[in-house]
Amino acid sequence: MTSPQRSFYFYIAFQKNSKIMYKQIIRPLLFLMDPEKAHSLLVSCLKGYRHLPWCRYWVRRFYAYPDKQWIWNDLVFKNRIGLSAGFDKTAEAFDELADLGFGFIEIGTVTPSPQKGNPRPRIFRLVECDSLISRTGFNNPGLDMIKLRIAQRRNSYVLGININKNPSSEGKQAIGDFLSLYRELYDTADYFTINWNSVETEVMEQALTALAAFRATRTKHVPLLLKLPADLTEEALNVVTACIDNYKIDGVIATGPTMDRTYLTASLNRLQKIGTGSISGKGIGDKSFRIVKFLRGHVGKNVLIVGAGGVMTPHDARTMLDAGADMIQIYSSLIYEGPAIVKKMIKATQ
Repeated sequence: MTSPQRSFYFYIAFQKNSKIMYKQIIRPLLFLMDPEKAHSLLVSCLKGYRHLPWCRYWVRRFYAYPDKQWIWNDLVFKNRIGLSAGFDKTAEAFDELADLGFGFIEIGTVTPSPQKGNPRPRIFRLVECDSLISRTGFNNPGLDMIKLRIAQRRNSYVLGININKNPSSEGKQAIGDFLSLYRELYDTADYFTINWNSVETEVMEQALTALAAFRATRTKHVPLLLKLPADLTEEALNVVTACIDNYKIDGVIATGPTMDRTYLTASLNRLQKIGTGSISGKGIGDKSFRIVKFLRGHVGKNVLIVGAGGVMTPHDARTMLDAGADMIQIYSSLIYEGPAIVKKMIKATQ
């Protein structure tokens, strides 16, 4: 049998069985492992997969969906479904992850210096809730390594970079961290994201002032988004909308995780054993949907709203768009549903 024939039969078998392969074989095996070890194994597999061009060809073909391009701020997205920051913090597999059909990929969080993050274990699955609890910190290899990896692996898709200060930086040093990352990666990123709750509001506003001044000196416009936590009150959201106007913020990602455990159905004893951590996945409940709806009614039509948090099914993705989001980001649904969820969500949002 020739190599093209083997490739063709691989594709046919993959197409027929991929829908059940993940849920019945791959996920149960991965879920026997510590979440972070399973993730490292996945990244290693993707790094090996990059050297199999014939396999990548068929994977791209399988996960492709007839594109209905969406254009915003001179960026051309092949569809409205993207991968959230946090899945590829180290920028080791973003190019391979793009083969799954995502319209855009966000890497990071990236800090100026390498960070180990919090002690392990720091990620916990709540399978019965389709949720994750995490307290990873900003573990990443730092600006220089991230910049190198992007230069080596970047291809034709919209790439966002989530940036943050070093954990030890305060005051002017924190502002300098944001500005340094922004400058160094400005010609690399298609857009930047900053987590709203990563620093106190006063420092955040000073950082946004510095970034706005830098952006004013550049001819190329690279959008800046704010990623909002799911627990913001209406009063806090009014502060956010004011910042959008004052600092020319291009858009928001609504939302990141929640600290509220109201929507979790896991036992109290288990949650106490796990300890602290932010919740992503279905356990966010409808918080992100409500915030998206609020923001759509309080910001201009030109402000991008990316719906994220609790988007687990194609129906959730459609509901998020109906609430006022322009695009969708996913993370937990990829872990619990497998890569086939991307194609299903693309179909639901066109």
